[in-house]
Amino acid sequence: MLQQPLQVRGEIISLVSQNSDWLSLDIAVIKPNLILGPKAKLRLTWKTPPEVEVGQVWLFTIAPKSVSSVLNQGGYNEQKQLISQHIVGKGRVVKAELIKVNPSLRNQLVSALAPQLAPLQQGDILLALILGDKQLISQERWQTLRQTATGHLVAISGLHLSVITAWIYAVVIFGLTRLASHPSRRNWIFALLLSGIGTAFYAYLAGFGVSTQRALVMILLLMLLSLLKRFSSAWERLLFALFVVLLIDPLACLSAGFWLSFCALAIILYTLETASKAPQLIDSTTPFMRIRAGLSQFWSIQWRLSLGLGLVQAVLFGGISAHSLWMNMLAVPWFSFVVIPLAMAGFVCWWISTAFGFSWMGLLGLSDWTLMPYGKLLEISGHLPIHWQAVSESVLALALCGLLGGVLWRYIPKSRQYGPWLFIVGLLFMPLILSILFRWLPLRSSTWSMHLLDVGQGLAVVIEKDGRGLIYDTGAAFGDNFSYAERVIIPFLNAKGIREIDYVFISHSDNDHAGGASVLLAAYPKAQWITDVPEFAGQGCRPQQISWQDLKLTIIFPKEPIAGNNGSCVLRIDDGKQSVLLTGDIEKNSEMRLLEQTKMQSTTLASQVLIAPHHGSKSSSTEAFIDAVAPELVIFSAGLANRYGFPKSVVVERYQDRHIAHLTTGIEGQISVIFQHNGREVKTYRRDLAPFWYNRLFRFGDLINPE
Repeated sequence: MLQQPLQVRGEIISLVSQNSDWLSLDIAVIKPNLILGPKAKLRLTWKTPPEVEVGQVWLFTIAPKSVSSVLNQGGYNEQKQLISQHIVGKGRVVKAELIKVNPSLRNQLVSALAPQLAPLQQGDILLALILGDKQLISQERWQTLRQTATGHLVAISGLHLSVITAWIYAVVIFGLTRLASHPSRRNWIFALLLSGIGTAFYAYLAGFGVSTQRALVMILLLMLLSLLKRFSSAWERLLFALFVVLLIDPLACLSAGFWLSFCALAIILYTLETASKAPQLIDSTTPFMRIRAGLSQFWSIQWRLSLGLGLVQAVLFGGISAHSLWMNMLAVPWFSFVVIPLAMAGFVCWWISTAFGFSWMGLLGLSDWTLMPYGKLLEISGHLPIHWQAVSESVLALALCGLLGGVLWRYIPKSRQYGPWLFIVGLLFMPLILSILFRWLPLRSSTWSMHLLDVGQGLAVVIEKDGRGLIYDTGAAFGDNFSYAERVIIPFLNAKGIREIDYVFISHSDNDHAGGASVLLAAYPKAQWITDVPEFAGQGCRPQQISWQDLKLTIIFPKEPIAGNNGSCVLRIDDGKQSVLLTGDIEKNSEMRLLEQTKMQSTTLASQVLIAPHHGSKSSSTEAFIDAVAPELVIFSAGLANRYGFPKSVVVERYQDRHIAHLTTGIEGQISVIFQHNGREVKTYRRDLAPFWYNRLFRFGDLINPE
């Protein structure tokens, strides 16, 4: 949704990424009439920018755009993530004027420390541990952290703040006991206050993220209650921290870190509470037995965290790490006792040295060395078997039902008066039992689905039938690191539980249709390829009929290879009652040839659902072609506010004049048409699959009104 350029005064708060001559950055909008409250943020792109730093205030002239992203099942919801960070708009910098440089202390430290840590092998991890800044962490490293389920070690949270609190408290108490011993509570109170101040300052250096806020609130609350000699249970402190975090930032619940953080702490509290109520089977008075009891408790926490957070991770990211348990059992103690305290000590020494005009990196270099085992662990994780297991939505639903049933079975008394509850527990296990039973039965269904995925300005279609799939076009790829096939198509297939791809059709060679072909070729090597693109070995797109999963695939056009849009492979999919016509980017000339060809061969173009030719360009969708197809629904695969203006209004009017319903992926997100024996059902991502407020389309002014 593009608008006229406007001026925005904002402070640069983050340099997100830089690719070639483009810079992506976040700014906090400065509004004179706003005194308190969270600042709205904008994510801007800037071509060939000057040297910029975090903390600078600029007067930007931007071409604004609303917050939006491609939306598909199983895919990354960037729109939700941006809103959770209070990023309420996007824009492209047209021009900018530097007003002042007013960096905060944290920004100054980040700007000074980041260049010195960058050459270190584990400098990206160190910068994240010390200052909570993740600018040095590459996308590949983030992927590895997520797949090993050790990302919590890098995101400053309860572990880090607890370690810092304990070290400050221990050092202060040790010093006061030997230098100024006193029989009263004075030294204890002084140590408690200093550790609280130090922890709060560390949270400030970390940028007050959601996990940091939660941990800080709980630690400070525990200190306050200790000073006041008031008792509160750990669960009360957790609920209070939850209340304060949501009071400060209600949008925090949209972030994955919020759920991972609070679920992790709830699991830890539950484990400790269970251990405290369990009968003591061993004598814990001797040092050996105390160590044994501590190790047993550590094991209990880790396996519960791996199981519980594994399910949360599967819900949030569509997969689980098969090696998270043993990796965390190695990494958590190492970080707690070695890496975190040494890194913070190195940071303090470096900071003090800068005050005297030099930069001493001795301890930080040693910290980098202590992180080398963890770095090697991350490197080998990608080569381990089943290092990341995708979980389909159906399997996840079965697992959650089974988990709920197991919890209820554990806590419901097994007496006759609780019979109805036990019956409900049995029902929760039934889907799991039936799924195992049906897996061994060769059942066939008459239902099939056509999923038009939201891949921006491009085309990608998945046909699903009885757990198997067919792909028509792949969406675009940009540079070496981005492909819609990798970011959208494969996650969608994993979410739907489609493991086998039998056919891949590539309509023609344009990037927005064939850009992700190499990714799919590597992911599904057994698939049969049908295309006229010479780079991909496969069967040519010549008129023929193929029987697949009780569906008839009819390749209608072209009779011979044709270069460009007009050579697009035209495919009709028919179940005997309903059909879909996929047309690629054919234009007027090919539409006319297609009409002539079908008349000569006595074939039909008539289909209930039509994927509009060439995204709704004026060069396609002639009236004769529309009348020949006579669709009841036409779908335009076109990006939101794309630079071509697709679908063109004159083309949309042609379909409207014939009372043909129309949908556009850029507006609706993923569009799925489910064909059933007695009809069909149309579902869109924004309106049916995930009709949540944060997924709606916002105009730029709906969330912010810059002055």
